Amino acid sequence: MLLSLVLYPSACQASEENDLWLLLSSYEDIGITVNDLAFFLATHGYNAKPEGSYVVVTLSDSKAVYLTPNGASIRLADLWMTPPTSQAGPIQVIPSDAIKINATYKKTDSSDFIKTISRYVIFPVAPLGMCYDGSQKLQITYKNFGYSVVYLYDPSGFDSQGHIWIVVEDKDNPGTWQAVDSYYGTVNGPEYYTAPYSFADFKYLDSINPKWRMA
Repeated sequence: MLLSLVLYPSACQASEENDLWLLLSSYEDIGITVNDLAFFLATHGYNAKPEGSYVVVTLSDSKAVYLTPNGASIRLADLWMTPPTSQAGPIQVIPSDAIKINATYKKTDSSDFIKTISRYVIFPVAPLGMCYDGSQKLQITYKNFGYSVVYLYDPSGFDSQGHIWIVVEDKDNPGTWQAVDSYYGTVNGPEYYTAPYSFADFKYLDSINPKWRMA
């Protein structure tokens, strides 16, 4: 992340940093390494040297800035004001239990519970095919009433467009759930109680669905 500080640097220094940022923004390289990046910058007139997992660029006023290759992201590298402290290599950013794979949820037997949660919502919550929006509305509604909610997601559902729905935990019988579809309402089929992926926070859907880039 490029941090902006109100330090009013000299015009010459600011221009040099701006020129460097423009150069980085003008190219992309999915496989660029630290050594590749240092060589690329050197061929463009910069005093650049590889240093472990990053490149040190010394500007004309002797100020050093630090660059880390960012692979498939936009620009060739990220710009740092201080040496990056993180070690090179994969770092787990999603908790290991945040996304469950092929989990199965036990269905509740409580008809009173099913009737109660059915009264909170008028179905359909969203038109057929709009399950992404509808499931979020359901999650917000049931969470506001104090229920635990989990999203279930099947990437191959609805002709591979993906289908997402929720299960709501029965407070009086912890560990048992009722599946709810944003279009059909409460559903009882066994296919609604297991899915390739399940998670409590909708944000994790972006970690499952790939975002493809064109060459």
